[in-house]
Amino acid sequence: MISRYTDNYYDHFSKYSSKKPPIFEKDRSYLMRFCTQLTNYRFDNSNLTIVYFKEGCGEFLIDNKGLKIDADKFMVVNPGQSWEYVNPKCECIDVLSLVVTNSFIEQFDFFTSASPQDMLDNPYRHLTGNMDFIEQALVADNYRSGRQLKNIHKLSNSSEYLNTCPDELCIEVLQAIFKDQRKGYELATQIEAKKPSTKVETLRRLLIANDYINDNLKHAISLDELSRVSALSRFHIYSSFKIVYGQTPHQYINNLKMAKAERYVREGQFSISEIADLFGYNDASVFGKVFKKVFGQTPSDYRINT
Repeated sequence: MISRYTDNYYDHFSKYSSKKPPIFEKDRSYLMRFCTQLTNYRFDNSNLTIVYFKEGCGEFLIDNKGLKIDADKFMVVNPGQSWEYVNPKCECIDVLSLVVTNSFIEQFDFFTSASPQDMLDNPYRHLTGNMDFIEQALVADNYRSGRQLKNIHKLSNSSEYLNTCPDELCIEVLQAIFKDQRKGYELATQIEAKKPSTKVETLRRLLIANDYINDNLKHAISLDELSRVSALSRFHIYSSFKIVYGQTPHQYINNLKMAKAERYVREGQFSISEIADLFGYNDASVFGKVFKKVFGQTPSDYRINT
């Protein structure tokens, strides 16, 4: 089924394929799949745009900022502004992209904030200008919205995809992004800063640190490393991380390691010493003590009893 998208732009809403990239219209939604060489694309005064890169890379130029994106990452671009994608190396990109109308977003925004009674009394109500997301390339596996996009991309390579409803797929993605990012915004309000823009920028840098943690669990991650990748001082990232994630960076890293190690222990694919090494524990006995503290059993006993 992937041949459907090779050097083709396929829109699941219209069920239309074209050799040329579409010219997006403001009053239409699109669910695009394509696997092709695209050196440049511009969308002026855009709708909400969600892009998942399965393969390839490039850069989004948004409001005088350059945001690089590469394989297995996704990005949300807020509506009402112009953006341009550039790929100077003209490399092939394999992309799933959603472009959602303002009307669709406003109805969704009402749904997320209304009471059950409000939704019954005003089923078609819109809320204007209340939707805003963080524009940052994020690792798909680290977020429910990213995993949702990966699932839709995988589904799009099967014949079953043709029988799915694009509106429903858009709703699923928006719900996942809302849960990911709106929760982050709620937590960001607790960050000690006067300007809302400063709070959002701090949250954006914490997301970069979070991606770095998830990608580097195999070695010890220092506060200095997180400071460097997030461009926050060690004091700033320590206090802000604790506010947003409810744990210090060190606690968060250890809990994340244990959560992932538990699955490896349970599945039995690797030995205990191999799992310890996989998560940066040079001494398997130290790994065992930490594991027991979290799960109440040694890794070996846990494997036997589950």
